[in-house]
Amino acid sequence: MERSAVPEGINDNFLDTELDPEAWETRWEVESREVFACRGDIVKAMDLKQGDRIADVGAGTGLYLVPFSQAVGENGKVYAVDISPRFIEHLGARKVEENLANVTVHASSEASLDLPENSIDAAYVCDTYHHFEYHKAMLASLHSSLASGGKLIIVDFERIPGESREWILGHVRAGKDQVRAEVEEAGFHFVEEVTLPGLEENYYLRFRRP
Repeated sequence: MERSAVPEGINDNFLDTELDPEAWETRWEVESREVFACRGDIVKAMDLKQGDRIADVGAGTGLYLVPFSQAVGENGKVYAVDISPRFIEHLGARKVEENLANVTVHASSEASLDLPENSIDAAYVCDTYHHFEYHKAMLASLHSSLASGGKLIIVDFERIPGESREWILGHVRAGKDQVRAEVEEAGFHFVEEVTLPGLEENYYLRFRRP
């Protein structure tokens, strides 16, 4: 299987069985992080419907569990997907603590969502695309898992040489245009780039499975 040109060991922290989810929650779920501060507007722009089935790909600490659960309602389903064993445990505990009956915590591999064909209506990939070690395989899996007409939303860091922070340039494999090209090559139709106030270092791309 062809490995993407991501930094070596980019996911080692998350695969560590000693990972502390609470430490990452403190780091990620703060107003200084754009995708936390703008989470309401991000979910609203997705236009999810009651009864929709959505996969949060790279759900991490569960930042979007409650917003997605509320958006799809009791007849919908949220798959909280992650490759990290410790995040999976944390997501399971959070589901119980917050009484999120429509949430299913789901462990994926690094190359596949491991979800059935046509099992979701939307997929959300937030600050996670640049962690895909096998982006071609993951995009194929996303395409298979999405129902016809399903939405793929990618939010990730703007990578612009000469403008972006050094951390982004060293950590993020591909810029926005390259990401769009890769997703379209995988068979998705580009719908639009969504502009939201508060998203400055992150972009928001919407695609559709034909």
